[in-house]
Amino acid sequence: MKTIAFVLGIIAVIFYLLGYLQKKRRNIILYNIISRVLFIGQYLLLGAYEGVSLDVAAIVPSVLAQRKEKSFIKRYFKFFVVGSNLFITAAGLIVYEDIYSFLPIIGVMLHTSALWISDEKTIRKILFLGCPFCFVYNFVRGAVGSCIGDVLSSASLIIAMLRYDYNLFGKEE
Repeated sequence: MKTIAFVLGIIAVIFYLLGYLQKKRRNIILYNIISRVLFIGQYLLLGAYEGVSLDVAAIVPSVLAQRKEKSFIKRYFKFFVVGSNLFITAAGLIVYEDIYSFLPIIGVMLHTSALWISDEKTIRKILFLGCPFCFVYNFVRGAVGSCIGDVLSSASLIIAMLRYDYNLFGKEE
């Protein structure tokens, strides 16, 4: 089971990393959703139920954030953002195990909150802030594939920030 979990984690990480490298907000969110579904499988196989619960809970705000331009969501924008964070917190607390259970709650809230933002530069910065919380949780729970992914995610975000936000690698079209 650990081998299958590792493989699922690595595939999830690939989608997650590809999401960071997307220029458009819509594609960042799409890749994020695909990776979360794969992470759910990994965490189920590892018995890391906080991870399962939080990734399931994070899909809802991710989908809503992708549709944030709809008039109903625009009208109640603050409600959706606050409600999403409360939903994620509740999902994490339901399966609370120990002090480490708070880490993915914080990381997932940062990651999903970033998706509500329109500015890709800010999205990448907030996603980067969530990485250390997820890394420590994954390390403690033995999610090796996700630990590797967290390190690669941080590196990928740095590259994307340098490429898109600071134009270090040349002029973007």
